Order: sequence, then C-alpha cells, then structure tokens
Amino acid sequence: QLIRVIPDTCMDIIIDMNYTKQTVKSMLYGIQDDTVMVGQGKEKETVLRFAVRFPFWAVRRFLKLDMNGLCNQALDLELLMPGCNTEFEKLLYCRSLEELIACMETYLMGIFQPEGYNPNLYNSIEYLLRSKGRARVSDICGYSAVSQRQMERMFKQEVGISIKRTASLVRYQNVWREVILKEHFNVQEAVERYGYADQSHLLNEFKRFHGLWPSQARLEALESR
Repeated sequence: QLIRVIPDTCMDIIIDMNYTKQTVKSMLYGIQDDTVMVGQGKEKETVLRFAVRFPFWAVRRFLKLDMNGLCNQALDLELLMPGCNTEFEKLLYCRSLEELIACMETYLMGIFQPEGYNPNLYNSIEYLLRSKGRARVSDICGYSAVSQRQMERMFKQEVGISIKRTASLVRYQNVWREVILKEHFNVQEAVERYGYADQSHLLNEFKRFHGLWPSQARLEALESR
C-alpha cells in the first residue's frame, strides 16, 4: 500500500532500530514542499521506527547545520553528527514508548543550543504564523526591521527554503486544516480568508503541494482512517 506524505512544514529525525541485528540507523529529513508516495514494505526483521518531529523553526536549536539545500532531502544523520548512532543505541533497551521518549528528550536537551536563538527569525515567524501564511514578504520584513535580502538569507540558512515558499506552505496547511475538519469547505470564503487572488489560485496551489484537489484530498484522508 502506498501512503501519501504531504508537506507539513516540519523537519524530522527518523531512527530505525533493528532488534534482529541490534543496530540503529538515523536519518534527517529536511522541510518538504512536495507530496511523495511512500510504500509500506514487509520487514523480514524486527524493526521499530521512531521519529522526532520539529517545527520548521526549531531544528537549528538542536542541530548546528546550515539548512540551505536540505529541502526535500533525506540525509544520513551519522554523517552530519558523527557518534549520534552510538547514542541512539540506548533506545534499543527501552521497554516502552514512554522510556523511548524520555531517553530521546535527554539526548536532545544535551545538544540544545541556547545561543541558537535568532530574534529576527522568531519575530518573522511569529508574524507569518499569526497571519496564517497570507502576510507579504515586505510586511514581514517591515515588522522585523530586517532587509529582504537579509531575510531571504536567514530563512535559507535556518529553514532551508525562501520566506515566500515558507509562507505558501503555512497558508496551504491552514487551508488543508479547514478542508479536513470542516464538514462543508467553502472555497470562496477560503480565498478571501487567506488572501488568494481567486478560486483558481487557491485550488492550483493546493494541488501543487498536495497532489490532489481539496475534495479528492478530503475523500482520500477519510477513507484511510
């Protein structure tokens, strides 16, 4: 069976724990701006997959990496942070989900970087999220008192994509939330609420990110419950 993985404005660390071989493999997945279809294979070995999901603005507080170029990329975390798999081997001996979470939180707090806080970035993101993705780049720059060139460079480094693309993803996610949660989704109302040029603009952008029209996406999601 194929599963649709949609852009969720998050980044992930995914750890595969192979209990048959007693090995651990970890991957870092950058922010995603496209839908991918993932197959579910049958494992011949006992493997548990454990994931840590970061909002797009948070991963740099833990991983001191330049995120530019990591969009839609899956990278071996051991190559980026040598020794991390040795630390993750402790997870093999956890006996419950609660223990796994506690063990991972201890590791993450150990690599947390207080100095990684960028007030300009967080001011911009706060404004962007509050506007539900409809804010213009010029307005975000004005709110944060940062030039557009500096803002673009900051988002590429901290998030991995441009500020305009980030805003589009946030807006798409808000539209998707309405599509799936509301019994009757009114396209024209959403056009006005989220600042699209017209109905065609909303529908085409939604399909570009999701791979389906809103009505098709809702039906697929409800059928896969």
